[in-house]
Amino acid sequence: MSYVILDYGENVGGLPFFDIDQVTGNSSLRVSYSEALPNVVDGDMEFYPLIRSFDPYRVKSYDIINRGHIESPLIQGAQRYQRLALTDGGSIRISKLGIKSTHYTKEISSAPGSFSCSSVLYTDMWRMGARTLQINMIPPRITPPGFLATNQGFFLTANQAGVYLRGMQWVNYTVIFSTMIMSGGTSFALRSNDYSEILITINSKEHFNPNTLVVNTRQELPPPDSYIYNATLPLNISLLTWYDIKAIVQGLTIELSINGATTFTIPIPESSSPYVPSITPGGIAFTTSNSQETFFRDLQVIDISPDNFGVILYQDSLTSQQAVSDFGVGTNELPVILDGAKRDRNVWSGDILVAGPVLYYSFYEPEYAAGSLAILNSYQLMNGPVSSRINVGFPLQQSNPSDEFVSPIFYSYTYFLANIISVAEYYLYTGDIQFVHNQWPRMQLLMNFFSKLVDTDNLVVTSYPVWGYDYNPSYGTYNGKFTKLNILYAMALDNAASLADAISNVTAANQYRRQAAAIRTAVNTYLYNSTANFYMISDQQTVGLAQDTNSLAILSGIASDLNSNVPQQLLEQMKQKLRVSVASGSGYLSITSDGIPASSSVIVSPFISFFHAAAAFEQDRSDLAFDVLESVWSPMVQPGPYFTGTFWESERPSGYPGASTSMAHTWSAGITAILSKYVLGIKPLSAGYTTWSIRPQPGNLTWVAGTVCTPYGIMSVGWNNSNIEFRIVVNIPRSTSGVVYVPTQNNCIIVNGNRLSVTFYDNSVHGVDKIARNGSYLGVYIVSPGSYSIISNFTCNAVSALFFRSFTLICLILYPFLISLELSL
Repeated sequence: MSYVILDYGENVGGLPFFDIDQVTGNSSLRVSYSEALPNVVDGDMEFYPLIRSFDPYRVKSYDIINRGHIESPLIQGAQRYQRLALTDGGSIRISKLGIKSTHYTKEISSAPGSFSCSSVLYTDMWRMGARTLQINMIPPRITPPGFLATNQGFFLTANQAGVYLRGMQWVNYTVIFSTMIMSGGTSFALRSNDYSEILITINSKEHFNPNTLVVNTRQELPPPDSYIYNATLPLNISLLTWYDIKAIVQGLTIELSINGATTFTIPIPESSSPYVPSITPGGIAFTTSNSQETFFRDLQVIDISPDNFGVILYQDSLTSQQAVSDFGVGTNELPVILDGAKRDRNVWSGDILVAGPVLYYSFYEPEYAAGSLAILNSYQLMNGPVSSRINVGFPLQQSNPSDEFVSPIFYSYTYFLANIISVAEYYLYTGDIQFVHNQWPRMQLLMNFFSKLVDTDNLVVTSYPVWGYDYNPSYGTYNGKFTKLNILYAMALDNAASLADAISNVTAANQYRRQAAAIRTAVNTYLYNSTANFYMISDQQTVGLAQDTNSLAILSGIASDLNSNVPQQLLEQMKQKLRVSVASGSGYLSITSDGIPASSSVIVSPFISFFHAAAAFEQDRSDLAFDVLESVWSPMVQPGPYFTGTFWESERPSGYPGASTSMAHTWSAGITAILSKYVLGIKPLSAGYTTWSIRPQPGNLTWVAGTVCTPYGIMSVGWNNSNIEFRIVVNIPRSTSGVVYVPTQNNCIIVNGNRLSVTFYDNSVHGVDKIARNGSYLGVYIVSPGSYSIISNFTCNAVSALFFRSFTLICLILYPFLISLELSL
């Protein structure tokens, strides 16, 4: 076998193409894709979602007969490596090949946000975070529709899957449609709901398993697909022939007929799990396997439940783009940010908690965050929950909240709260008040939902176990009084209050702050283990130290409410119990082993480590923060066969990710925002950077330079740190004001060449309003745009500064006299 492996140097993604200008004999071209080199022969992904607008198969074969252009109709989202092999005789010559990008392509070097420093490692990591985000930024209307709408109906090429979105709550109904097989067979699913379904496949006489009916259940979470029925058809199913299909699903039985005659009775296994296909609600889906190409047309769904018997639930010829969108596989209407370029290729609200800040500190294209949040929030249940995830091909819902949609897109209580936290953060970085007004009714409905879950102890109690999942589904569901959920609820209430302030809803703002105070007190009263000195996972799970729970307790201020020493104690606890020993690998564990099910493995999570590092910086523990950054992110930067130029979904304490792991995952890109916010030191204090702070935390770095974009222009910072002095130069845009904090124990600094003291400042420097001590920093309060050079000279003190200013004043007074004396002489 002849083959060649292409190395793109870092992850790329899009539509693969080949131009073949010479063919000798009959050849079969086998193309495989992978993010890591060890997986390139057979591809690297084991993930087949029930709704998708990309190609989940990482091995493609093409029979090459003639010269010409070959282009994939489906996206291969992320790969560094591409292997091309001839599996039969003959030869071909490829004159041109590549991958047409289907993501945001602006050069990182020309982005308005930037960061570089004295450490090549951290400079590279900042760029890799931006690249990870970039390959997951999807410009509007760039994703090809999953189904092709033609005047003959839907045409599905191989590997397609779509579910009628508004049928997710159907249970008993009749489905009628027509289908024509172009190759292989035809497949459709009943009770399909984005996470489980009953799949029915009719194979043609040309199929390797000819004239058969095969039924299996499949689901997104393990265990894998299960066959439940297999029968031989008494008629020949031919290609290029239309067949009328009627399926009646009722209770635990499906009645299937073809062309009004042949009838099969298919039993459905019984299960009480909502993640296992049974009487689980779900609608109609169309799908194709790797060997199928099929037409579908003239769909009608009729309710057969007693209350609505005979009501038409859906009817469409399946010839329009609107119908494609109805099945969740249209083009993306808005710019969005995906979780992973290879998989899941969904917009996840939890990921936006990290992807948002990375976006604001790098490319500053706020519409990508706004688009993601708008489409997530447009899927809202009538009692308040908003979507945790949506497929990139889902349409923006323009209607009022509805209970028609699938339950799993409302995945997690914690993710519901991420939506409102991210809306508030979007407003902080952009000042887009219109977006706040647009989202406010849905956010208020969401907060009303949570208020009804609060018990007499002022803690949220989960009432629907299916929504008890968190960021790692392998850890299972969290029930009862889940500590992280309550901390996030307190944070969401504070953020809701700030949004209410923005739209001048004083009543709501006061209400949310009162509720937040009650929750914060209750968390400290009932969910802090005063013996072990950390926050428990829940009232039902008192063992196990969770990295996210305790980091968020610090970031929310709840830990400080308990005692000013608690944040430092938690940071030390996490270093002691979660830090992977050098002999065992690198990083911080997301949780101790006693806090997870016996069947699960502990992981190092860059997603959760983002909050850990931020908590350490917020407590002025740059030593611990830099330890988190280097130990967690540096393994992903090391050259080698697993380097992708992007950050991985998760890490093993030692070793490398498995084939299905996403190695370009936005929730792992947080180091970019961390370095800009805490090391460069820039963060907004009020909406749109109208007020800001610059507070560098140098660690062992000797210099840092960078920029951020604001609605008013670029803000730049550059600082140098030595044993003699700390020197910082800032350029401030118009219409903003803020504080530059300089790390020094002295009370004297030099601003634009003027030696100033905190004990004696007379507003002599233009744009500087005052100077004040703030812990180990001196704050220089700037109220006018322009460039400011600030030097902390460690030999300077208040006395010398006063003498210098007095001497200068005397010289100014005596200057006219000395001039006149010189002239008279």
